Amino acid sequence: MNPFEPWRTLVTVVDEKSVSKAALKLRISQPAVSQQLKQLENLYRTPLFIRGHRGLSLTEAGRTLYEEALQIIIHIDRSFELVENCSNRLAGTLAIGASMTIAEYVVPSALRRFRSVRPQVKVKLTTGNTDDIGRGITDGDLLLGLVEAPLYDTRLIQEPFLTDELGVVIPTWHSLRTRTSVALTELQNDRLLIRESGSGTRSVFEAALKMEGLDLRNFSIFLETNNPQTLKSLVESGYGISIMSKWAVRKELNMDQLAFVPIESKAAARNFSIVWHQSHSDDQLVQAFCEELRQLNHAELG
Repeated sequence: MNPFEPWRTLVTVVDEKSVSKAALKLRISQPAVSQQLKQLENLYRTPLFIRGHRGLSLTEAGRTLYEEALQIIIHIDRSFELVENCSNRLAGTLAIGASMTIAEYVVPSALRRFRSVRPQVKVKLTTGNTDDIGRGITDGDLLLGLVEAPLYDTRLIQEPFLTDELGVVIPTWHSLRTRTSVALTELQNDRLLIRESGSGTRSVFEAALKMEGLDLRNFSIFLETNNPQTLKSLVESGYGISIMSKWAVRKELNMDQLAFVPIESKAAARNFSIVWHQSHSDDQLVQAFCEELRQLNHAELG
């Protein structure tokens, strides 16, 4: 028996004005109802009912307990609901880490979808480069990561969810604008502006260089930054050119503020990936958010 049933029984008897009706509503026997009422009187050491030929009526103590029992039931029911939600992970807080490009261009659509199926869940979003996100997951600060390059930790599970490609981002007046693709060797005489070490974009770019037998020492690096917006502004101003995700410059391409030319390298194609620690594989919030990411498509992302 639920230890709080006597209080619910008390309220039901008073509301129904009958032990027999309360028993039917509670689906228990009339002797069980009478026994629970007696338990309350023994617990509070005072009569709660006046038993007469017309039935039961409340004493002053009974009326006081009835009002309190109403609140007790509300709080008890609420406590069960809250604990169940935590156990089932239907509510709570989901700590997500996302690399810069994904945070700006993918996460808003993903969160919009997620809110429709988990409206009570609060999200804590942290942005950083791919290495930062990986450390956050392994350290337990993040439940889920969205990254632009592979993480080399066997404790992490990684699942691709969206395709991307790197290309050369240039001012609209640049001579390369009319090209359909460009070889990395053609960029060696340009002023190159790049992302910081540890970023997914930097990692993929360096992998593409390695495939061509090149490294950053073969290029004129004039600036490194962890801010994609800064890179775009500098490229638009004519300060140099950059290597960036096509997702990162969609808005500027549509407004004809920048131009994008694909790189002639298989390594320039990449996936955005969902990452979580293997110990969180059964976490319902993690899996629910992953499912919404899997359902994303390019049209939804604009």
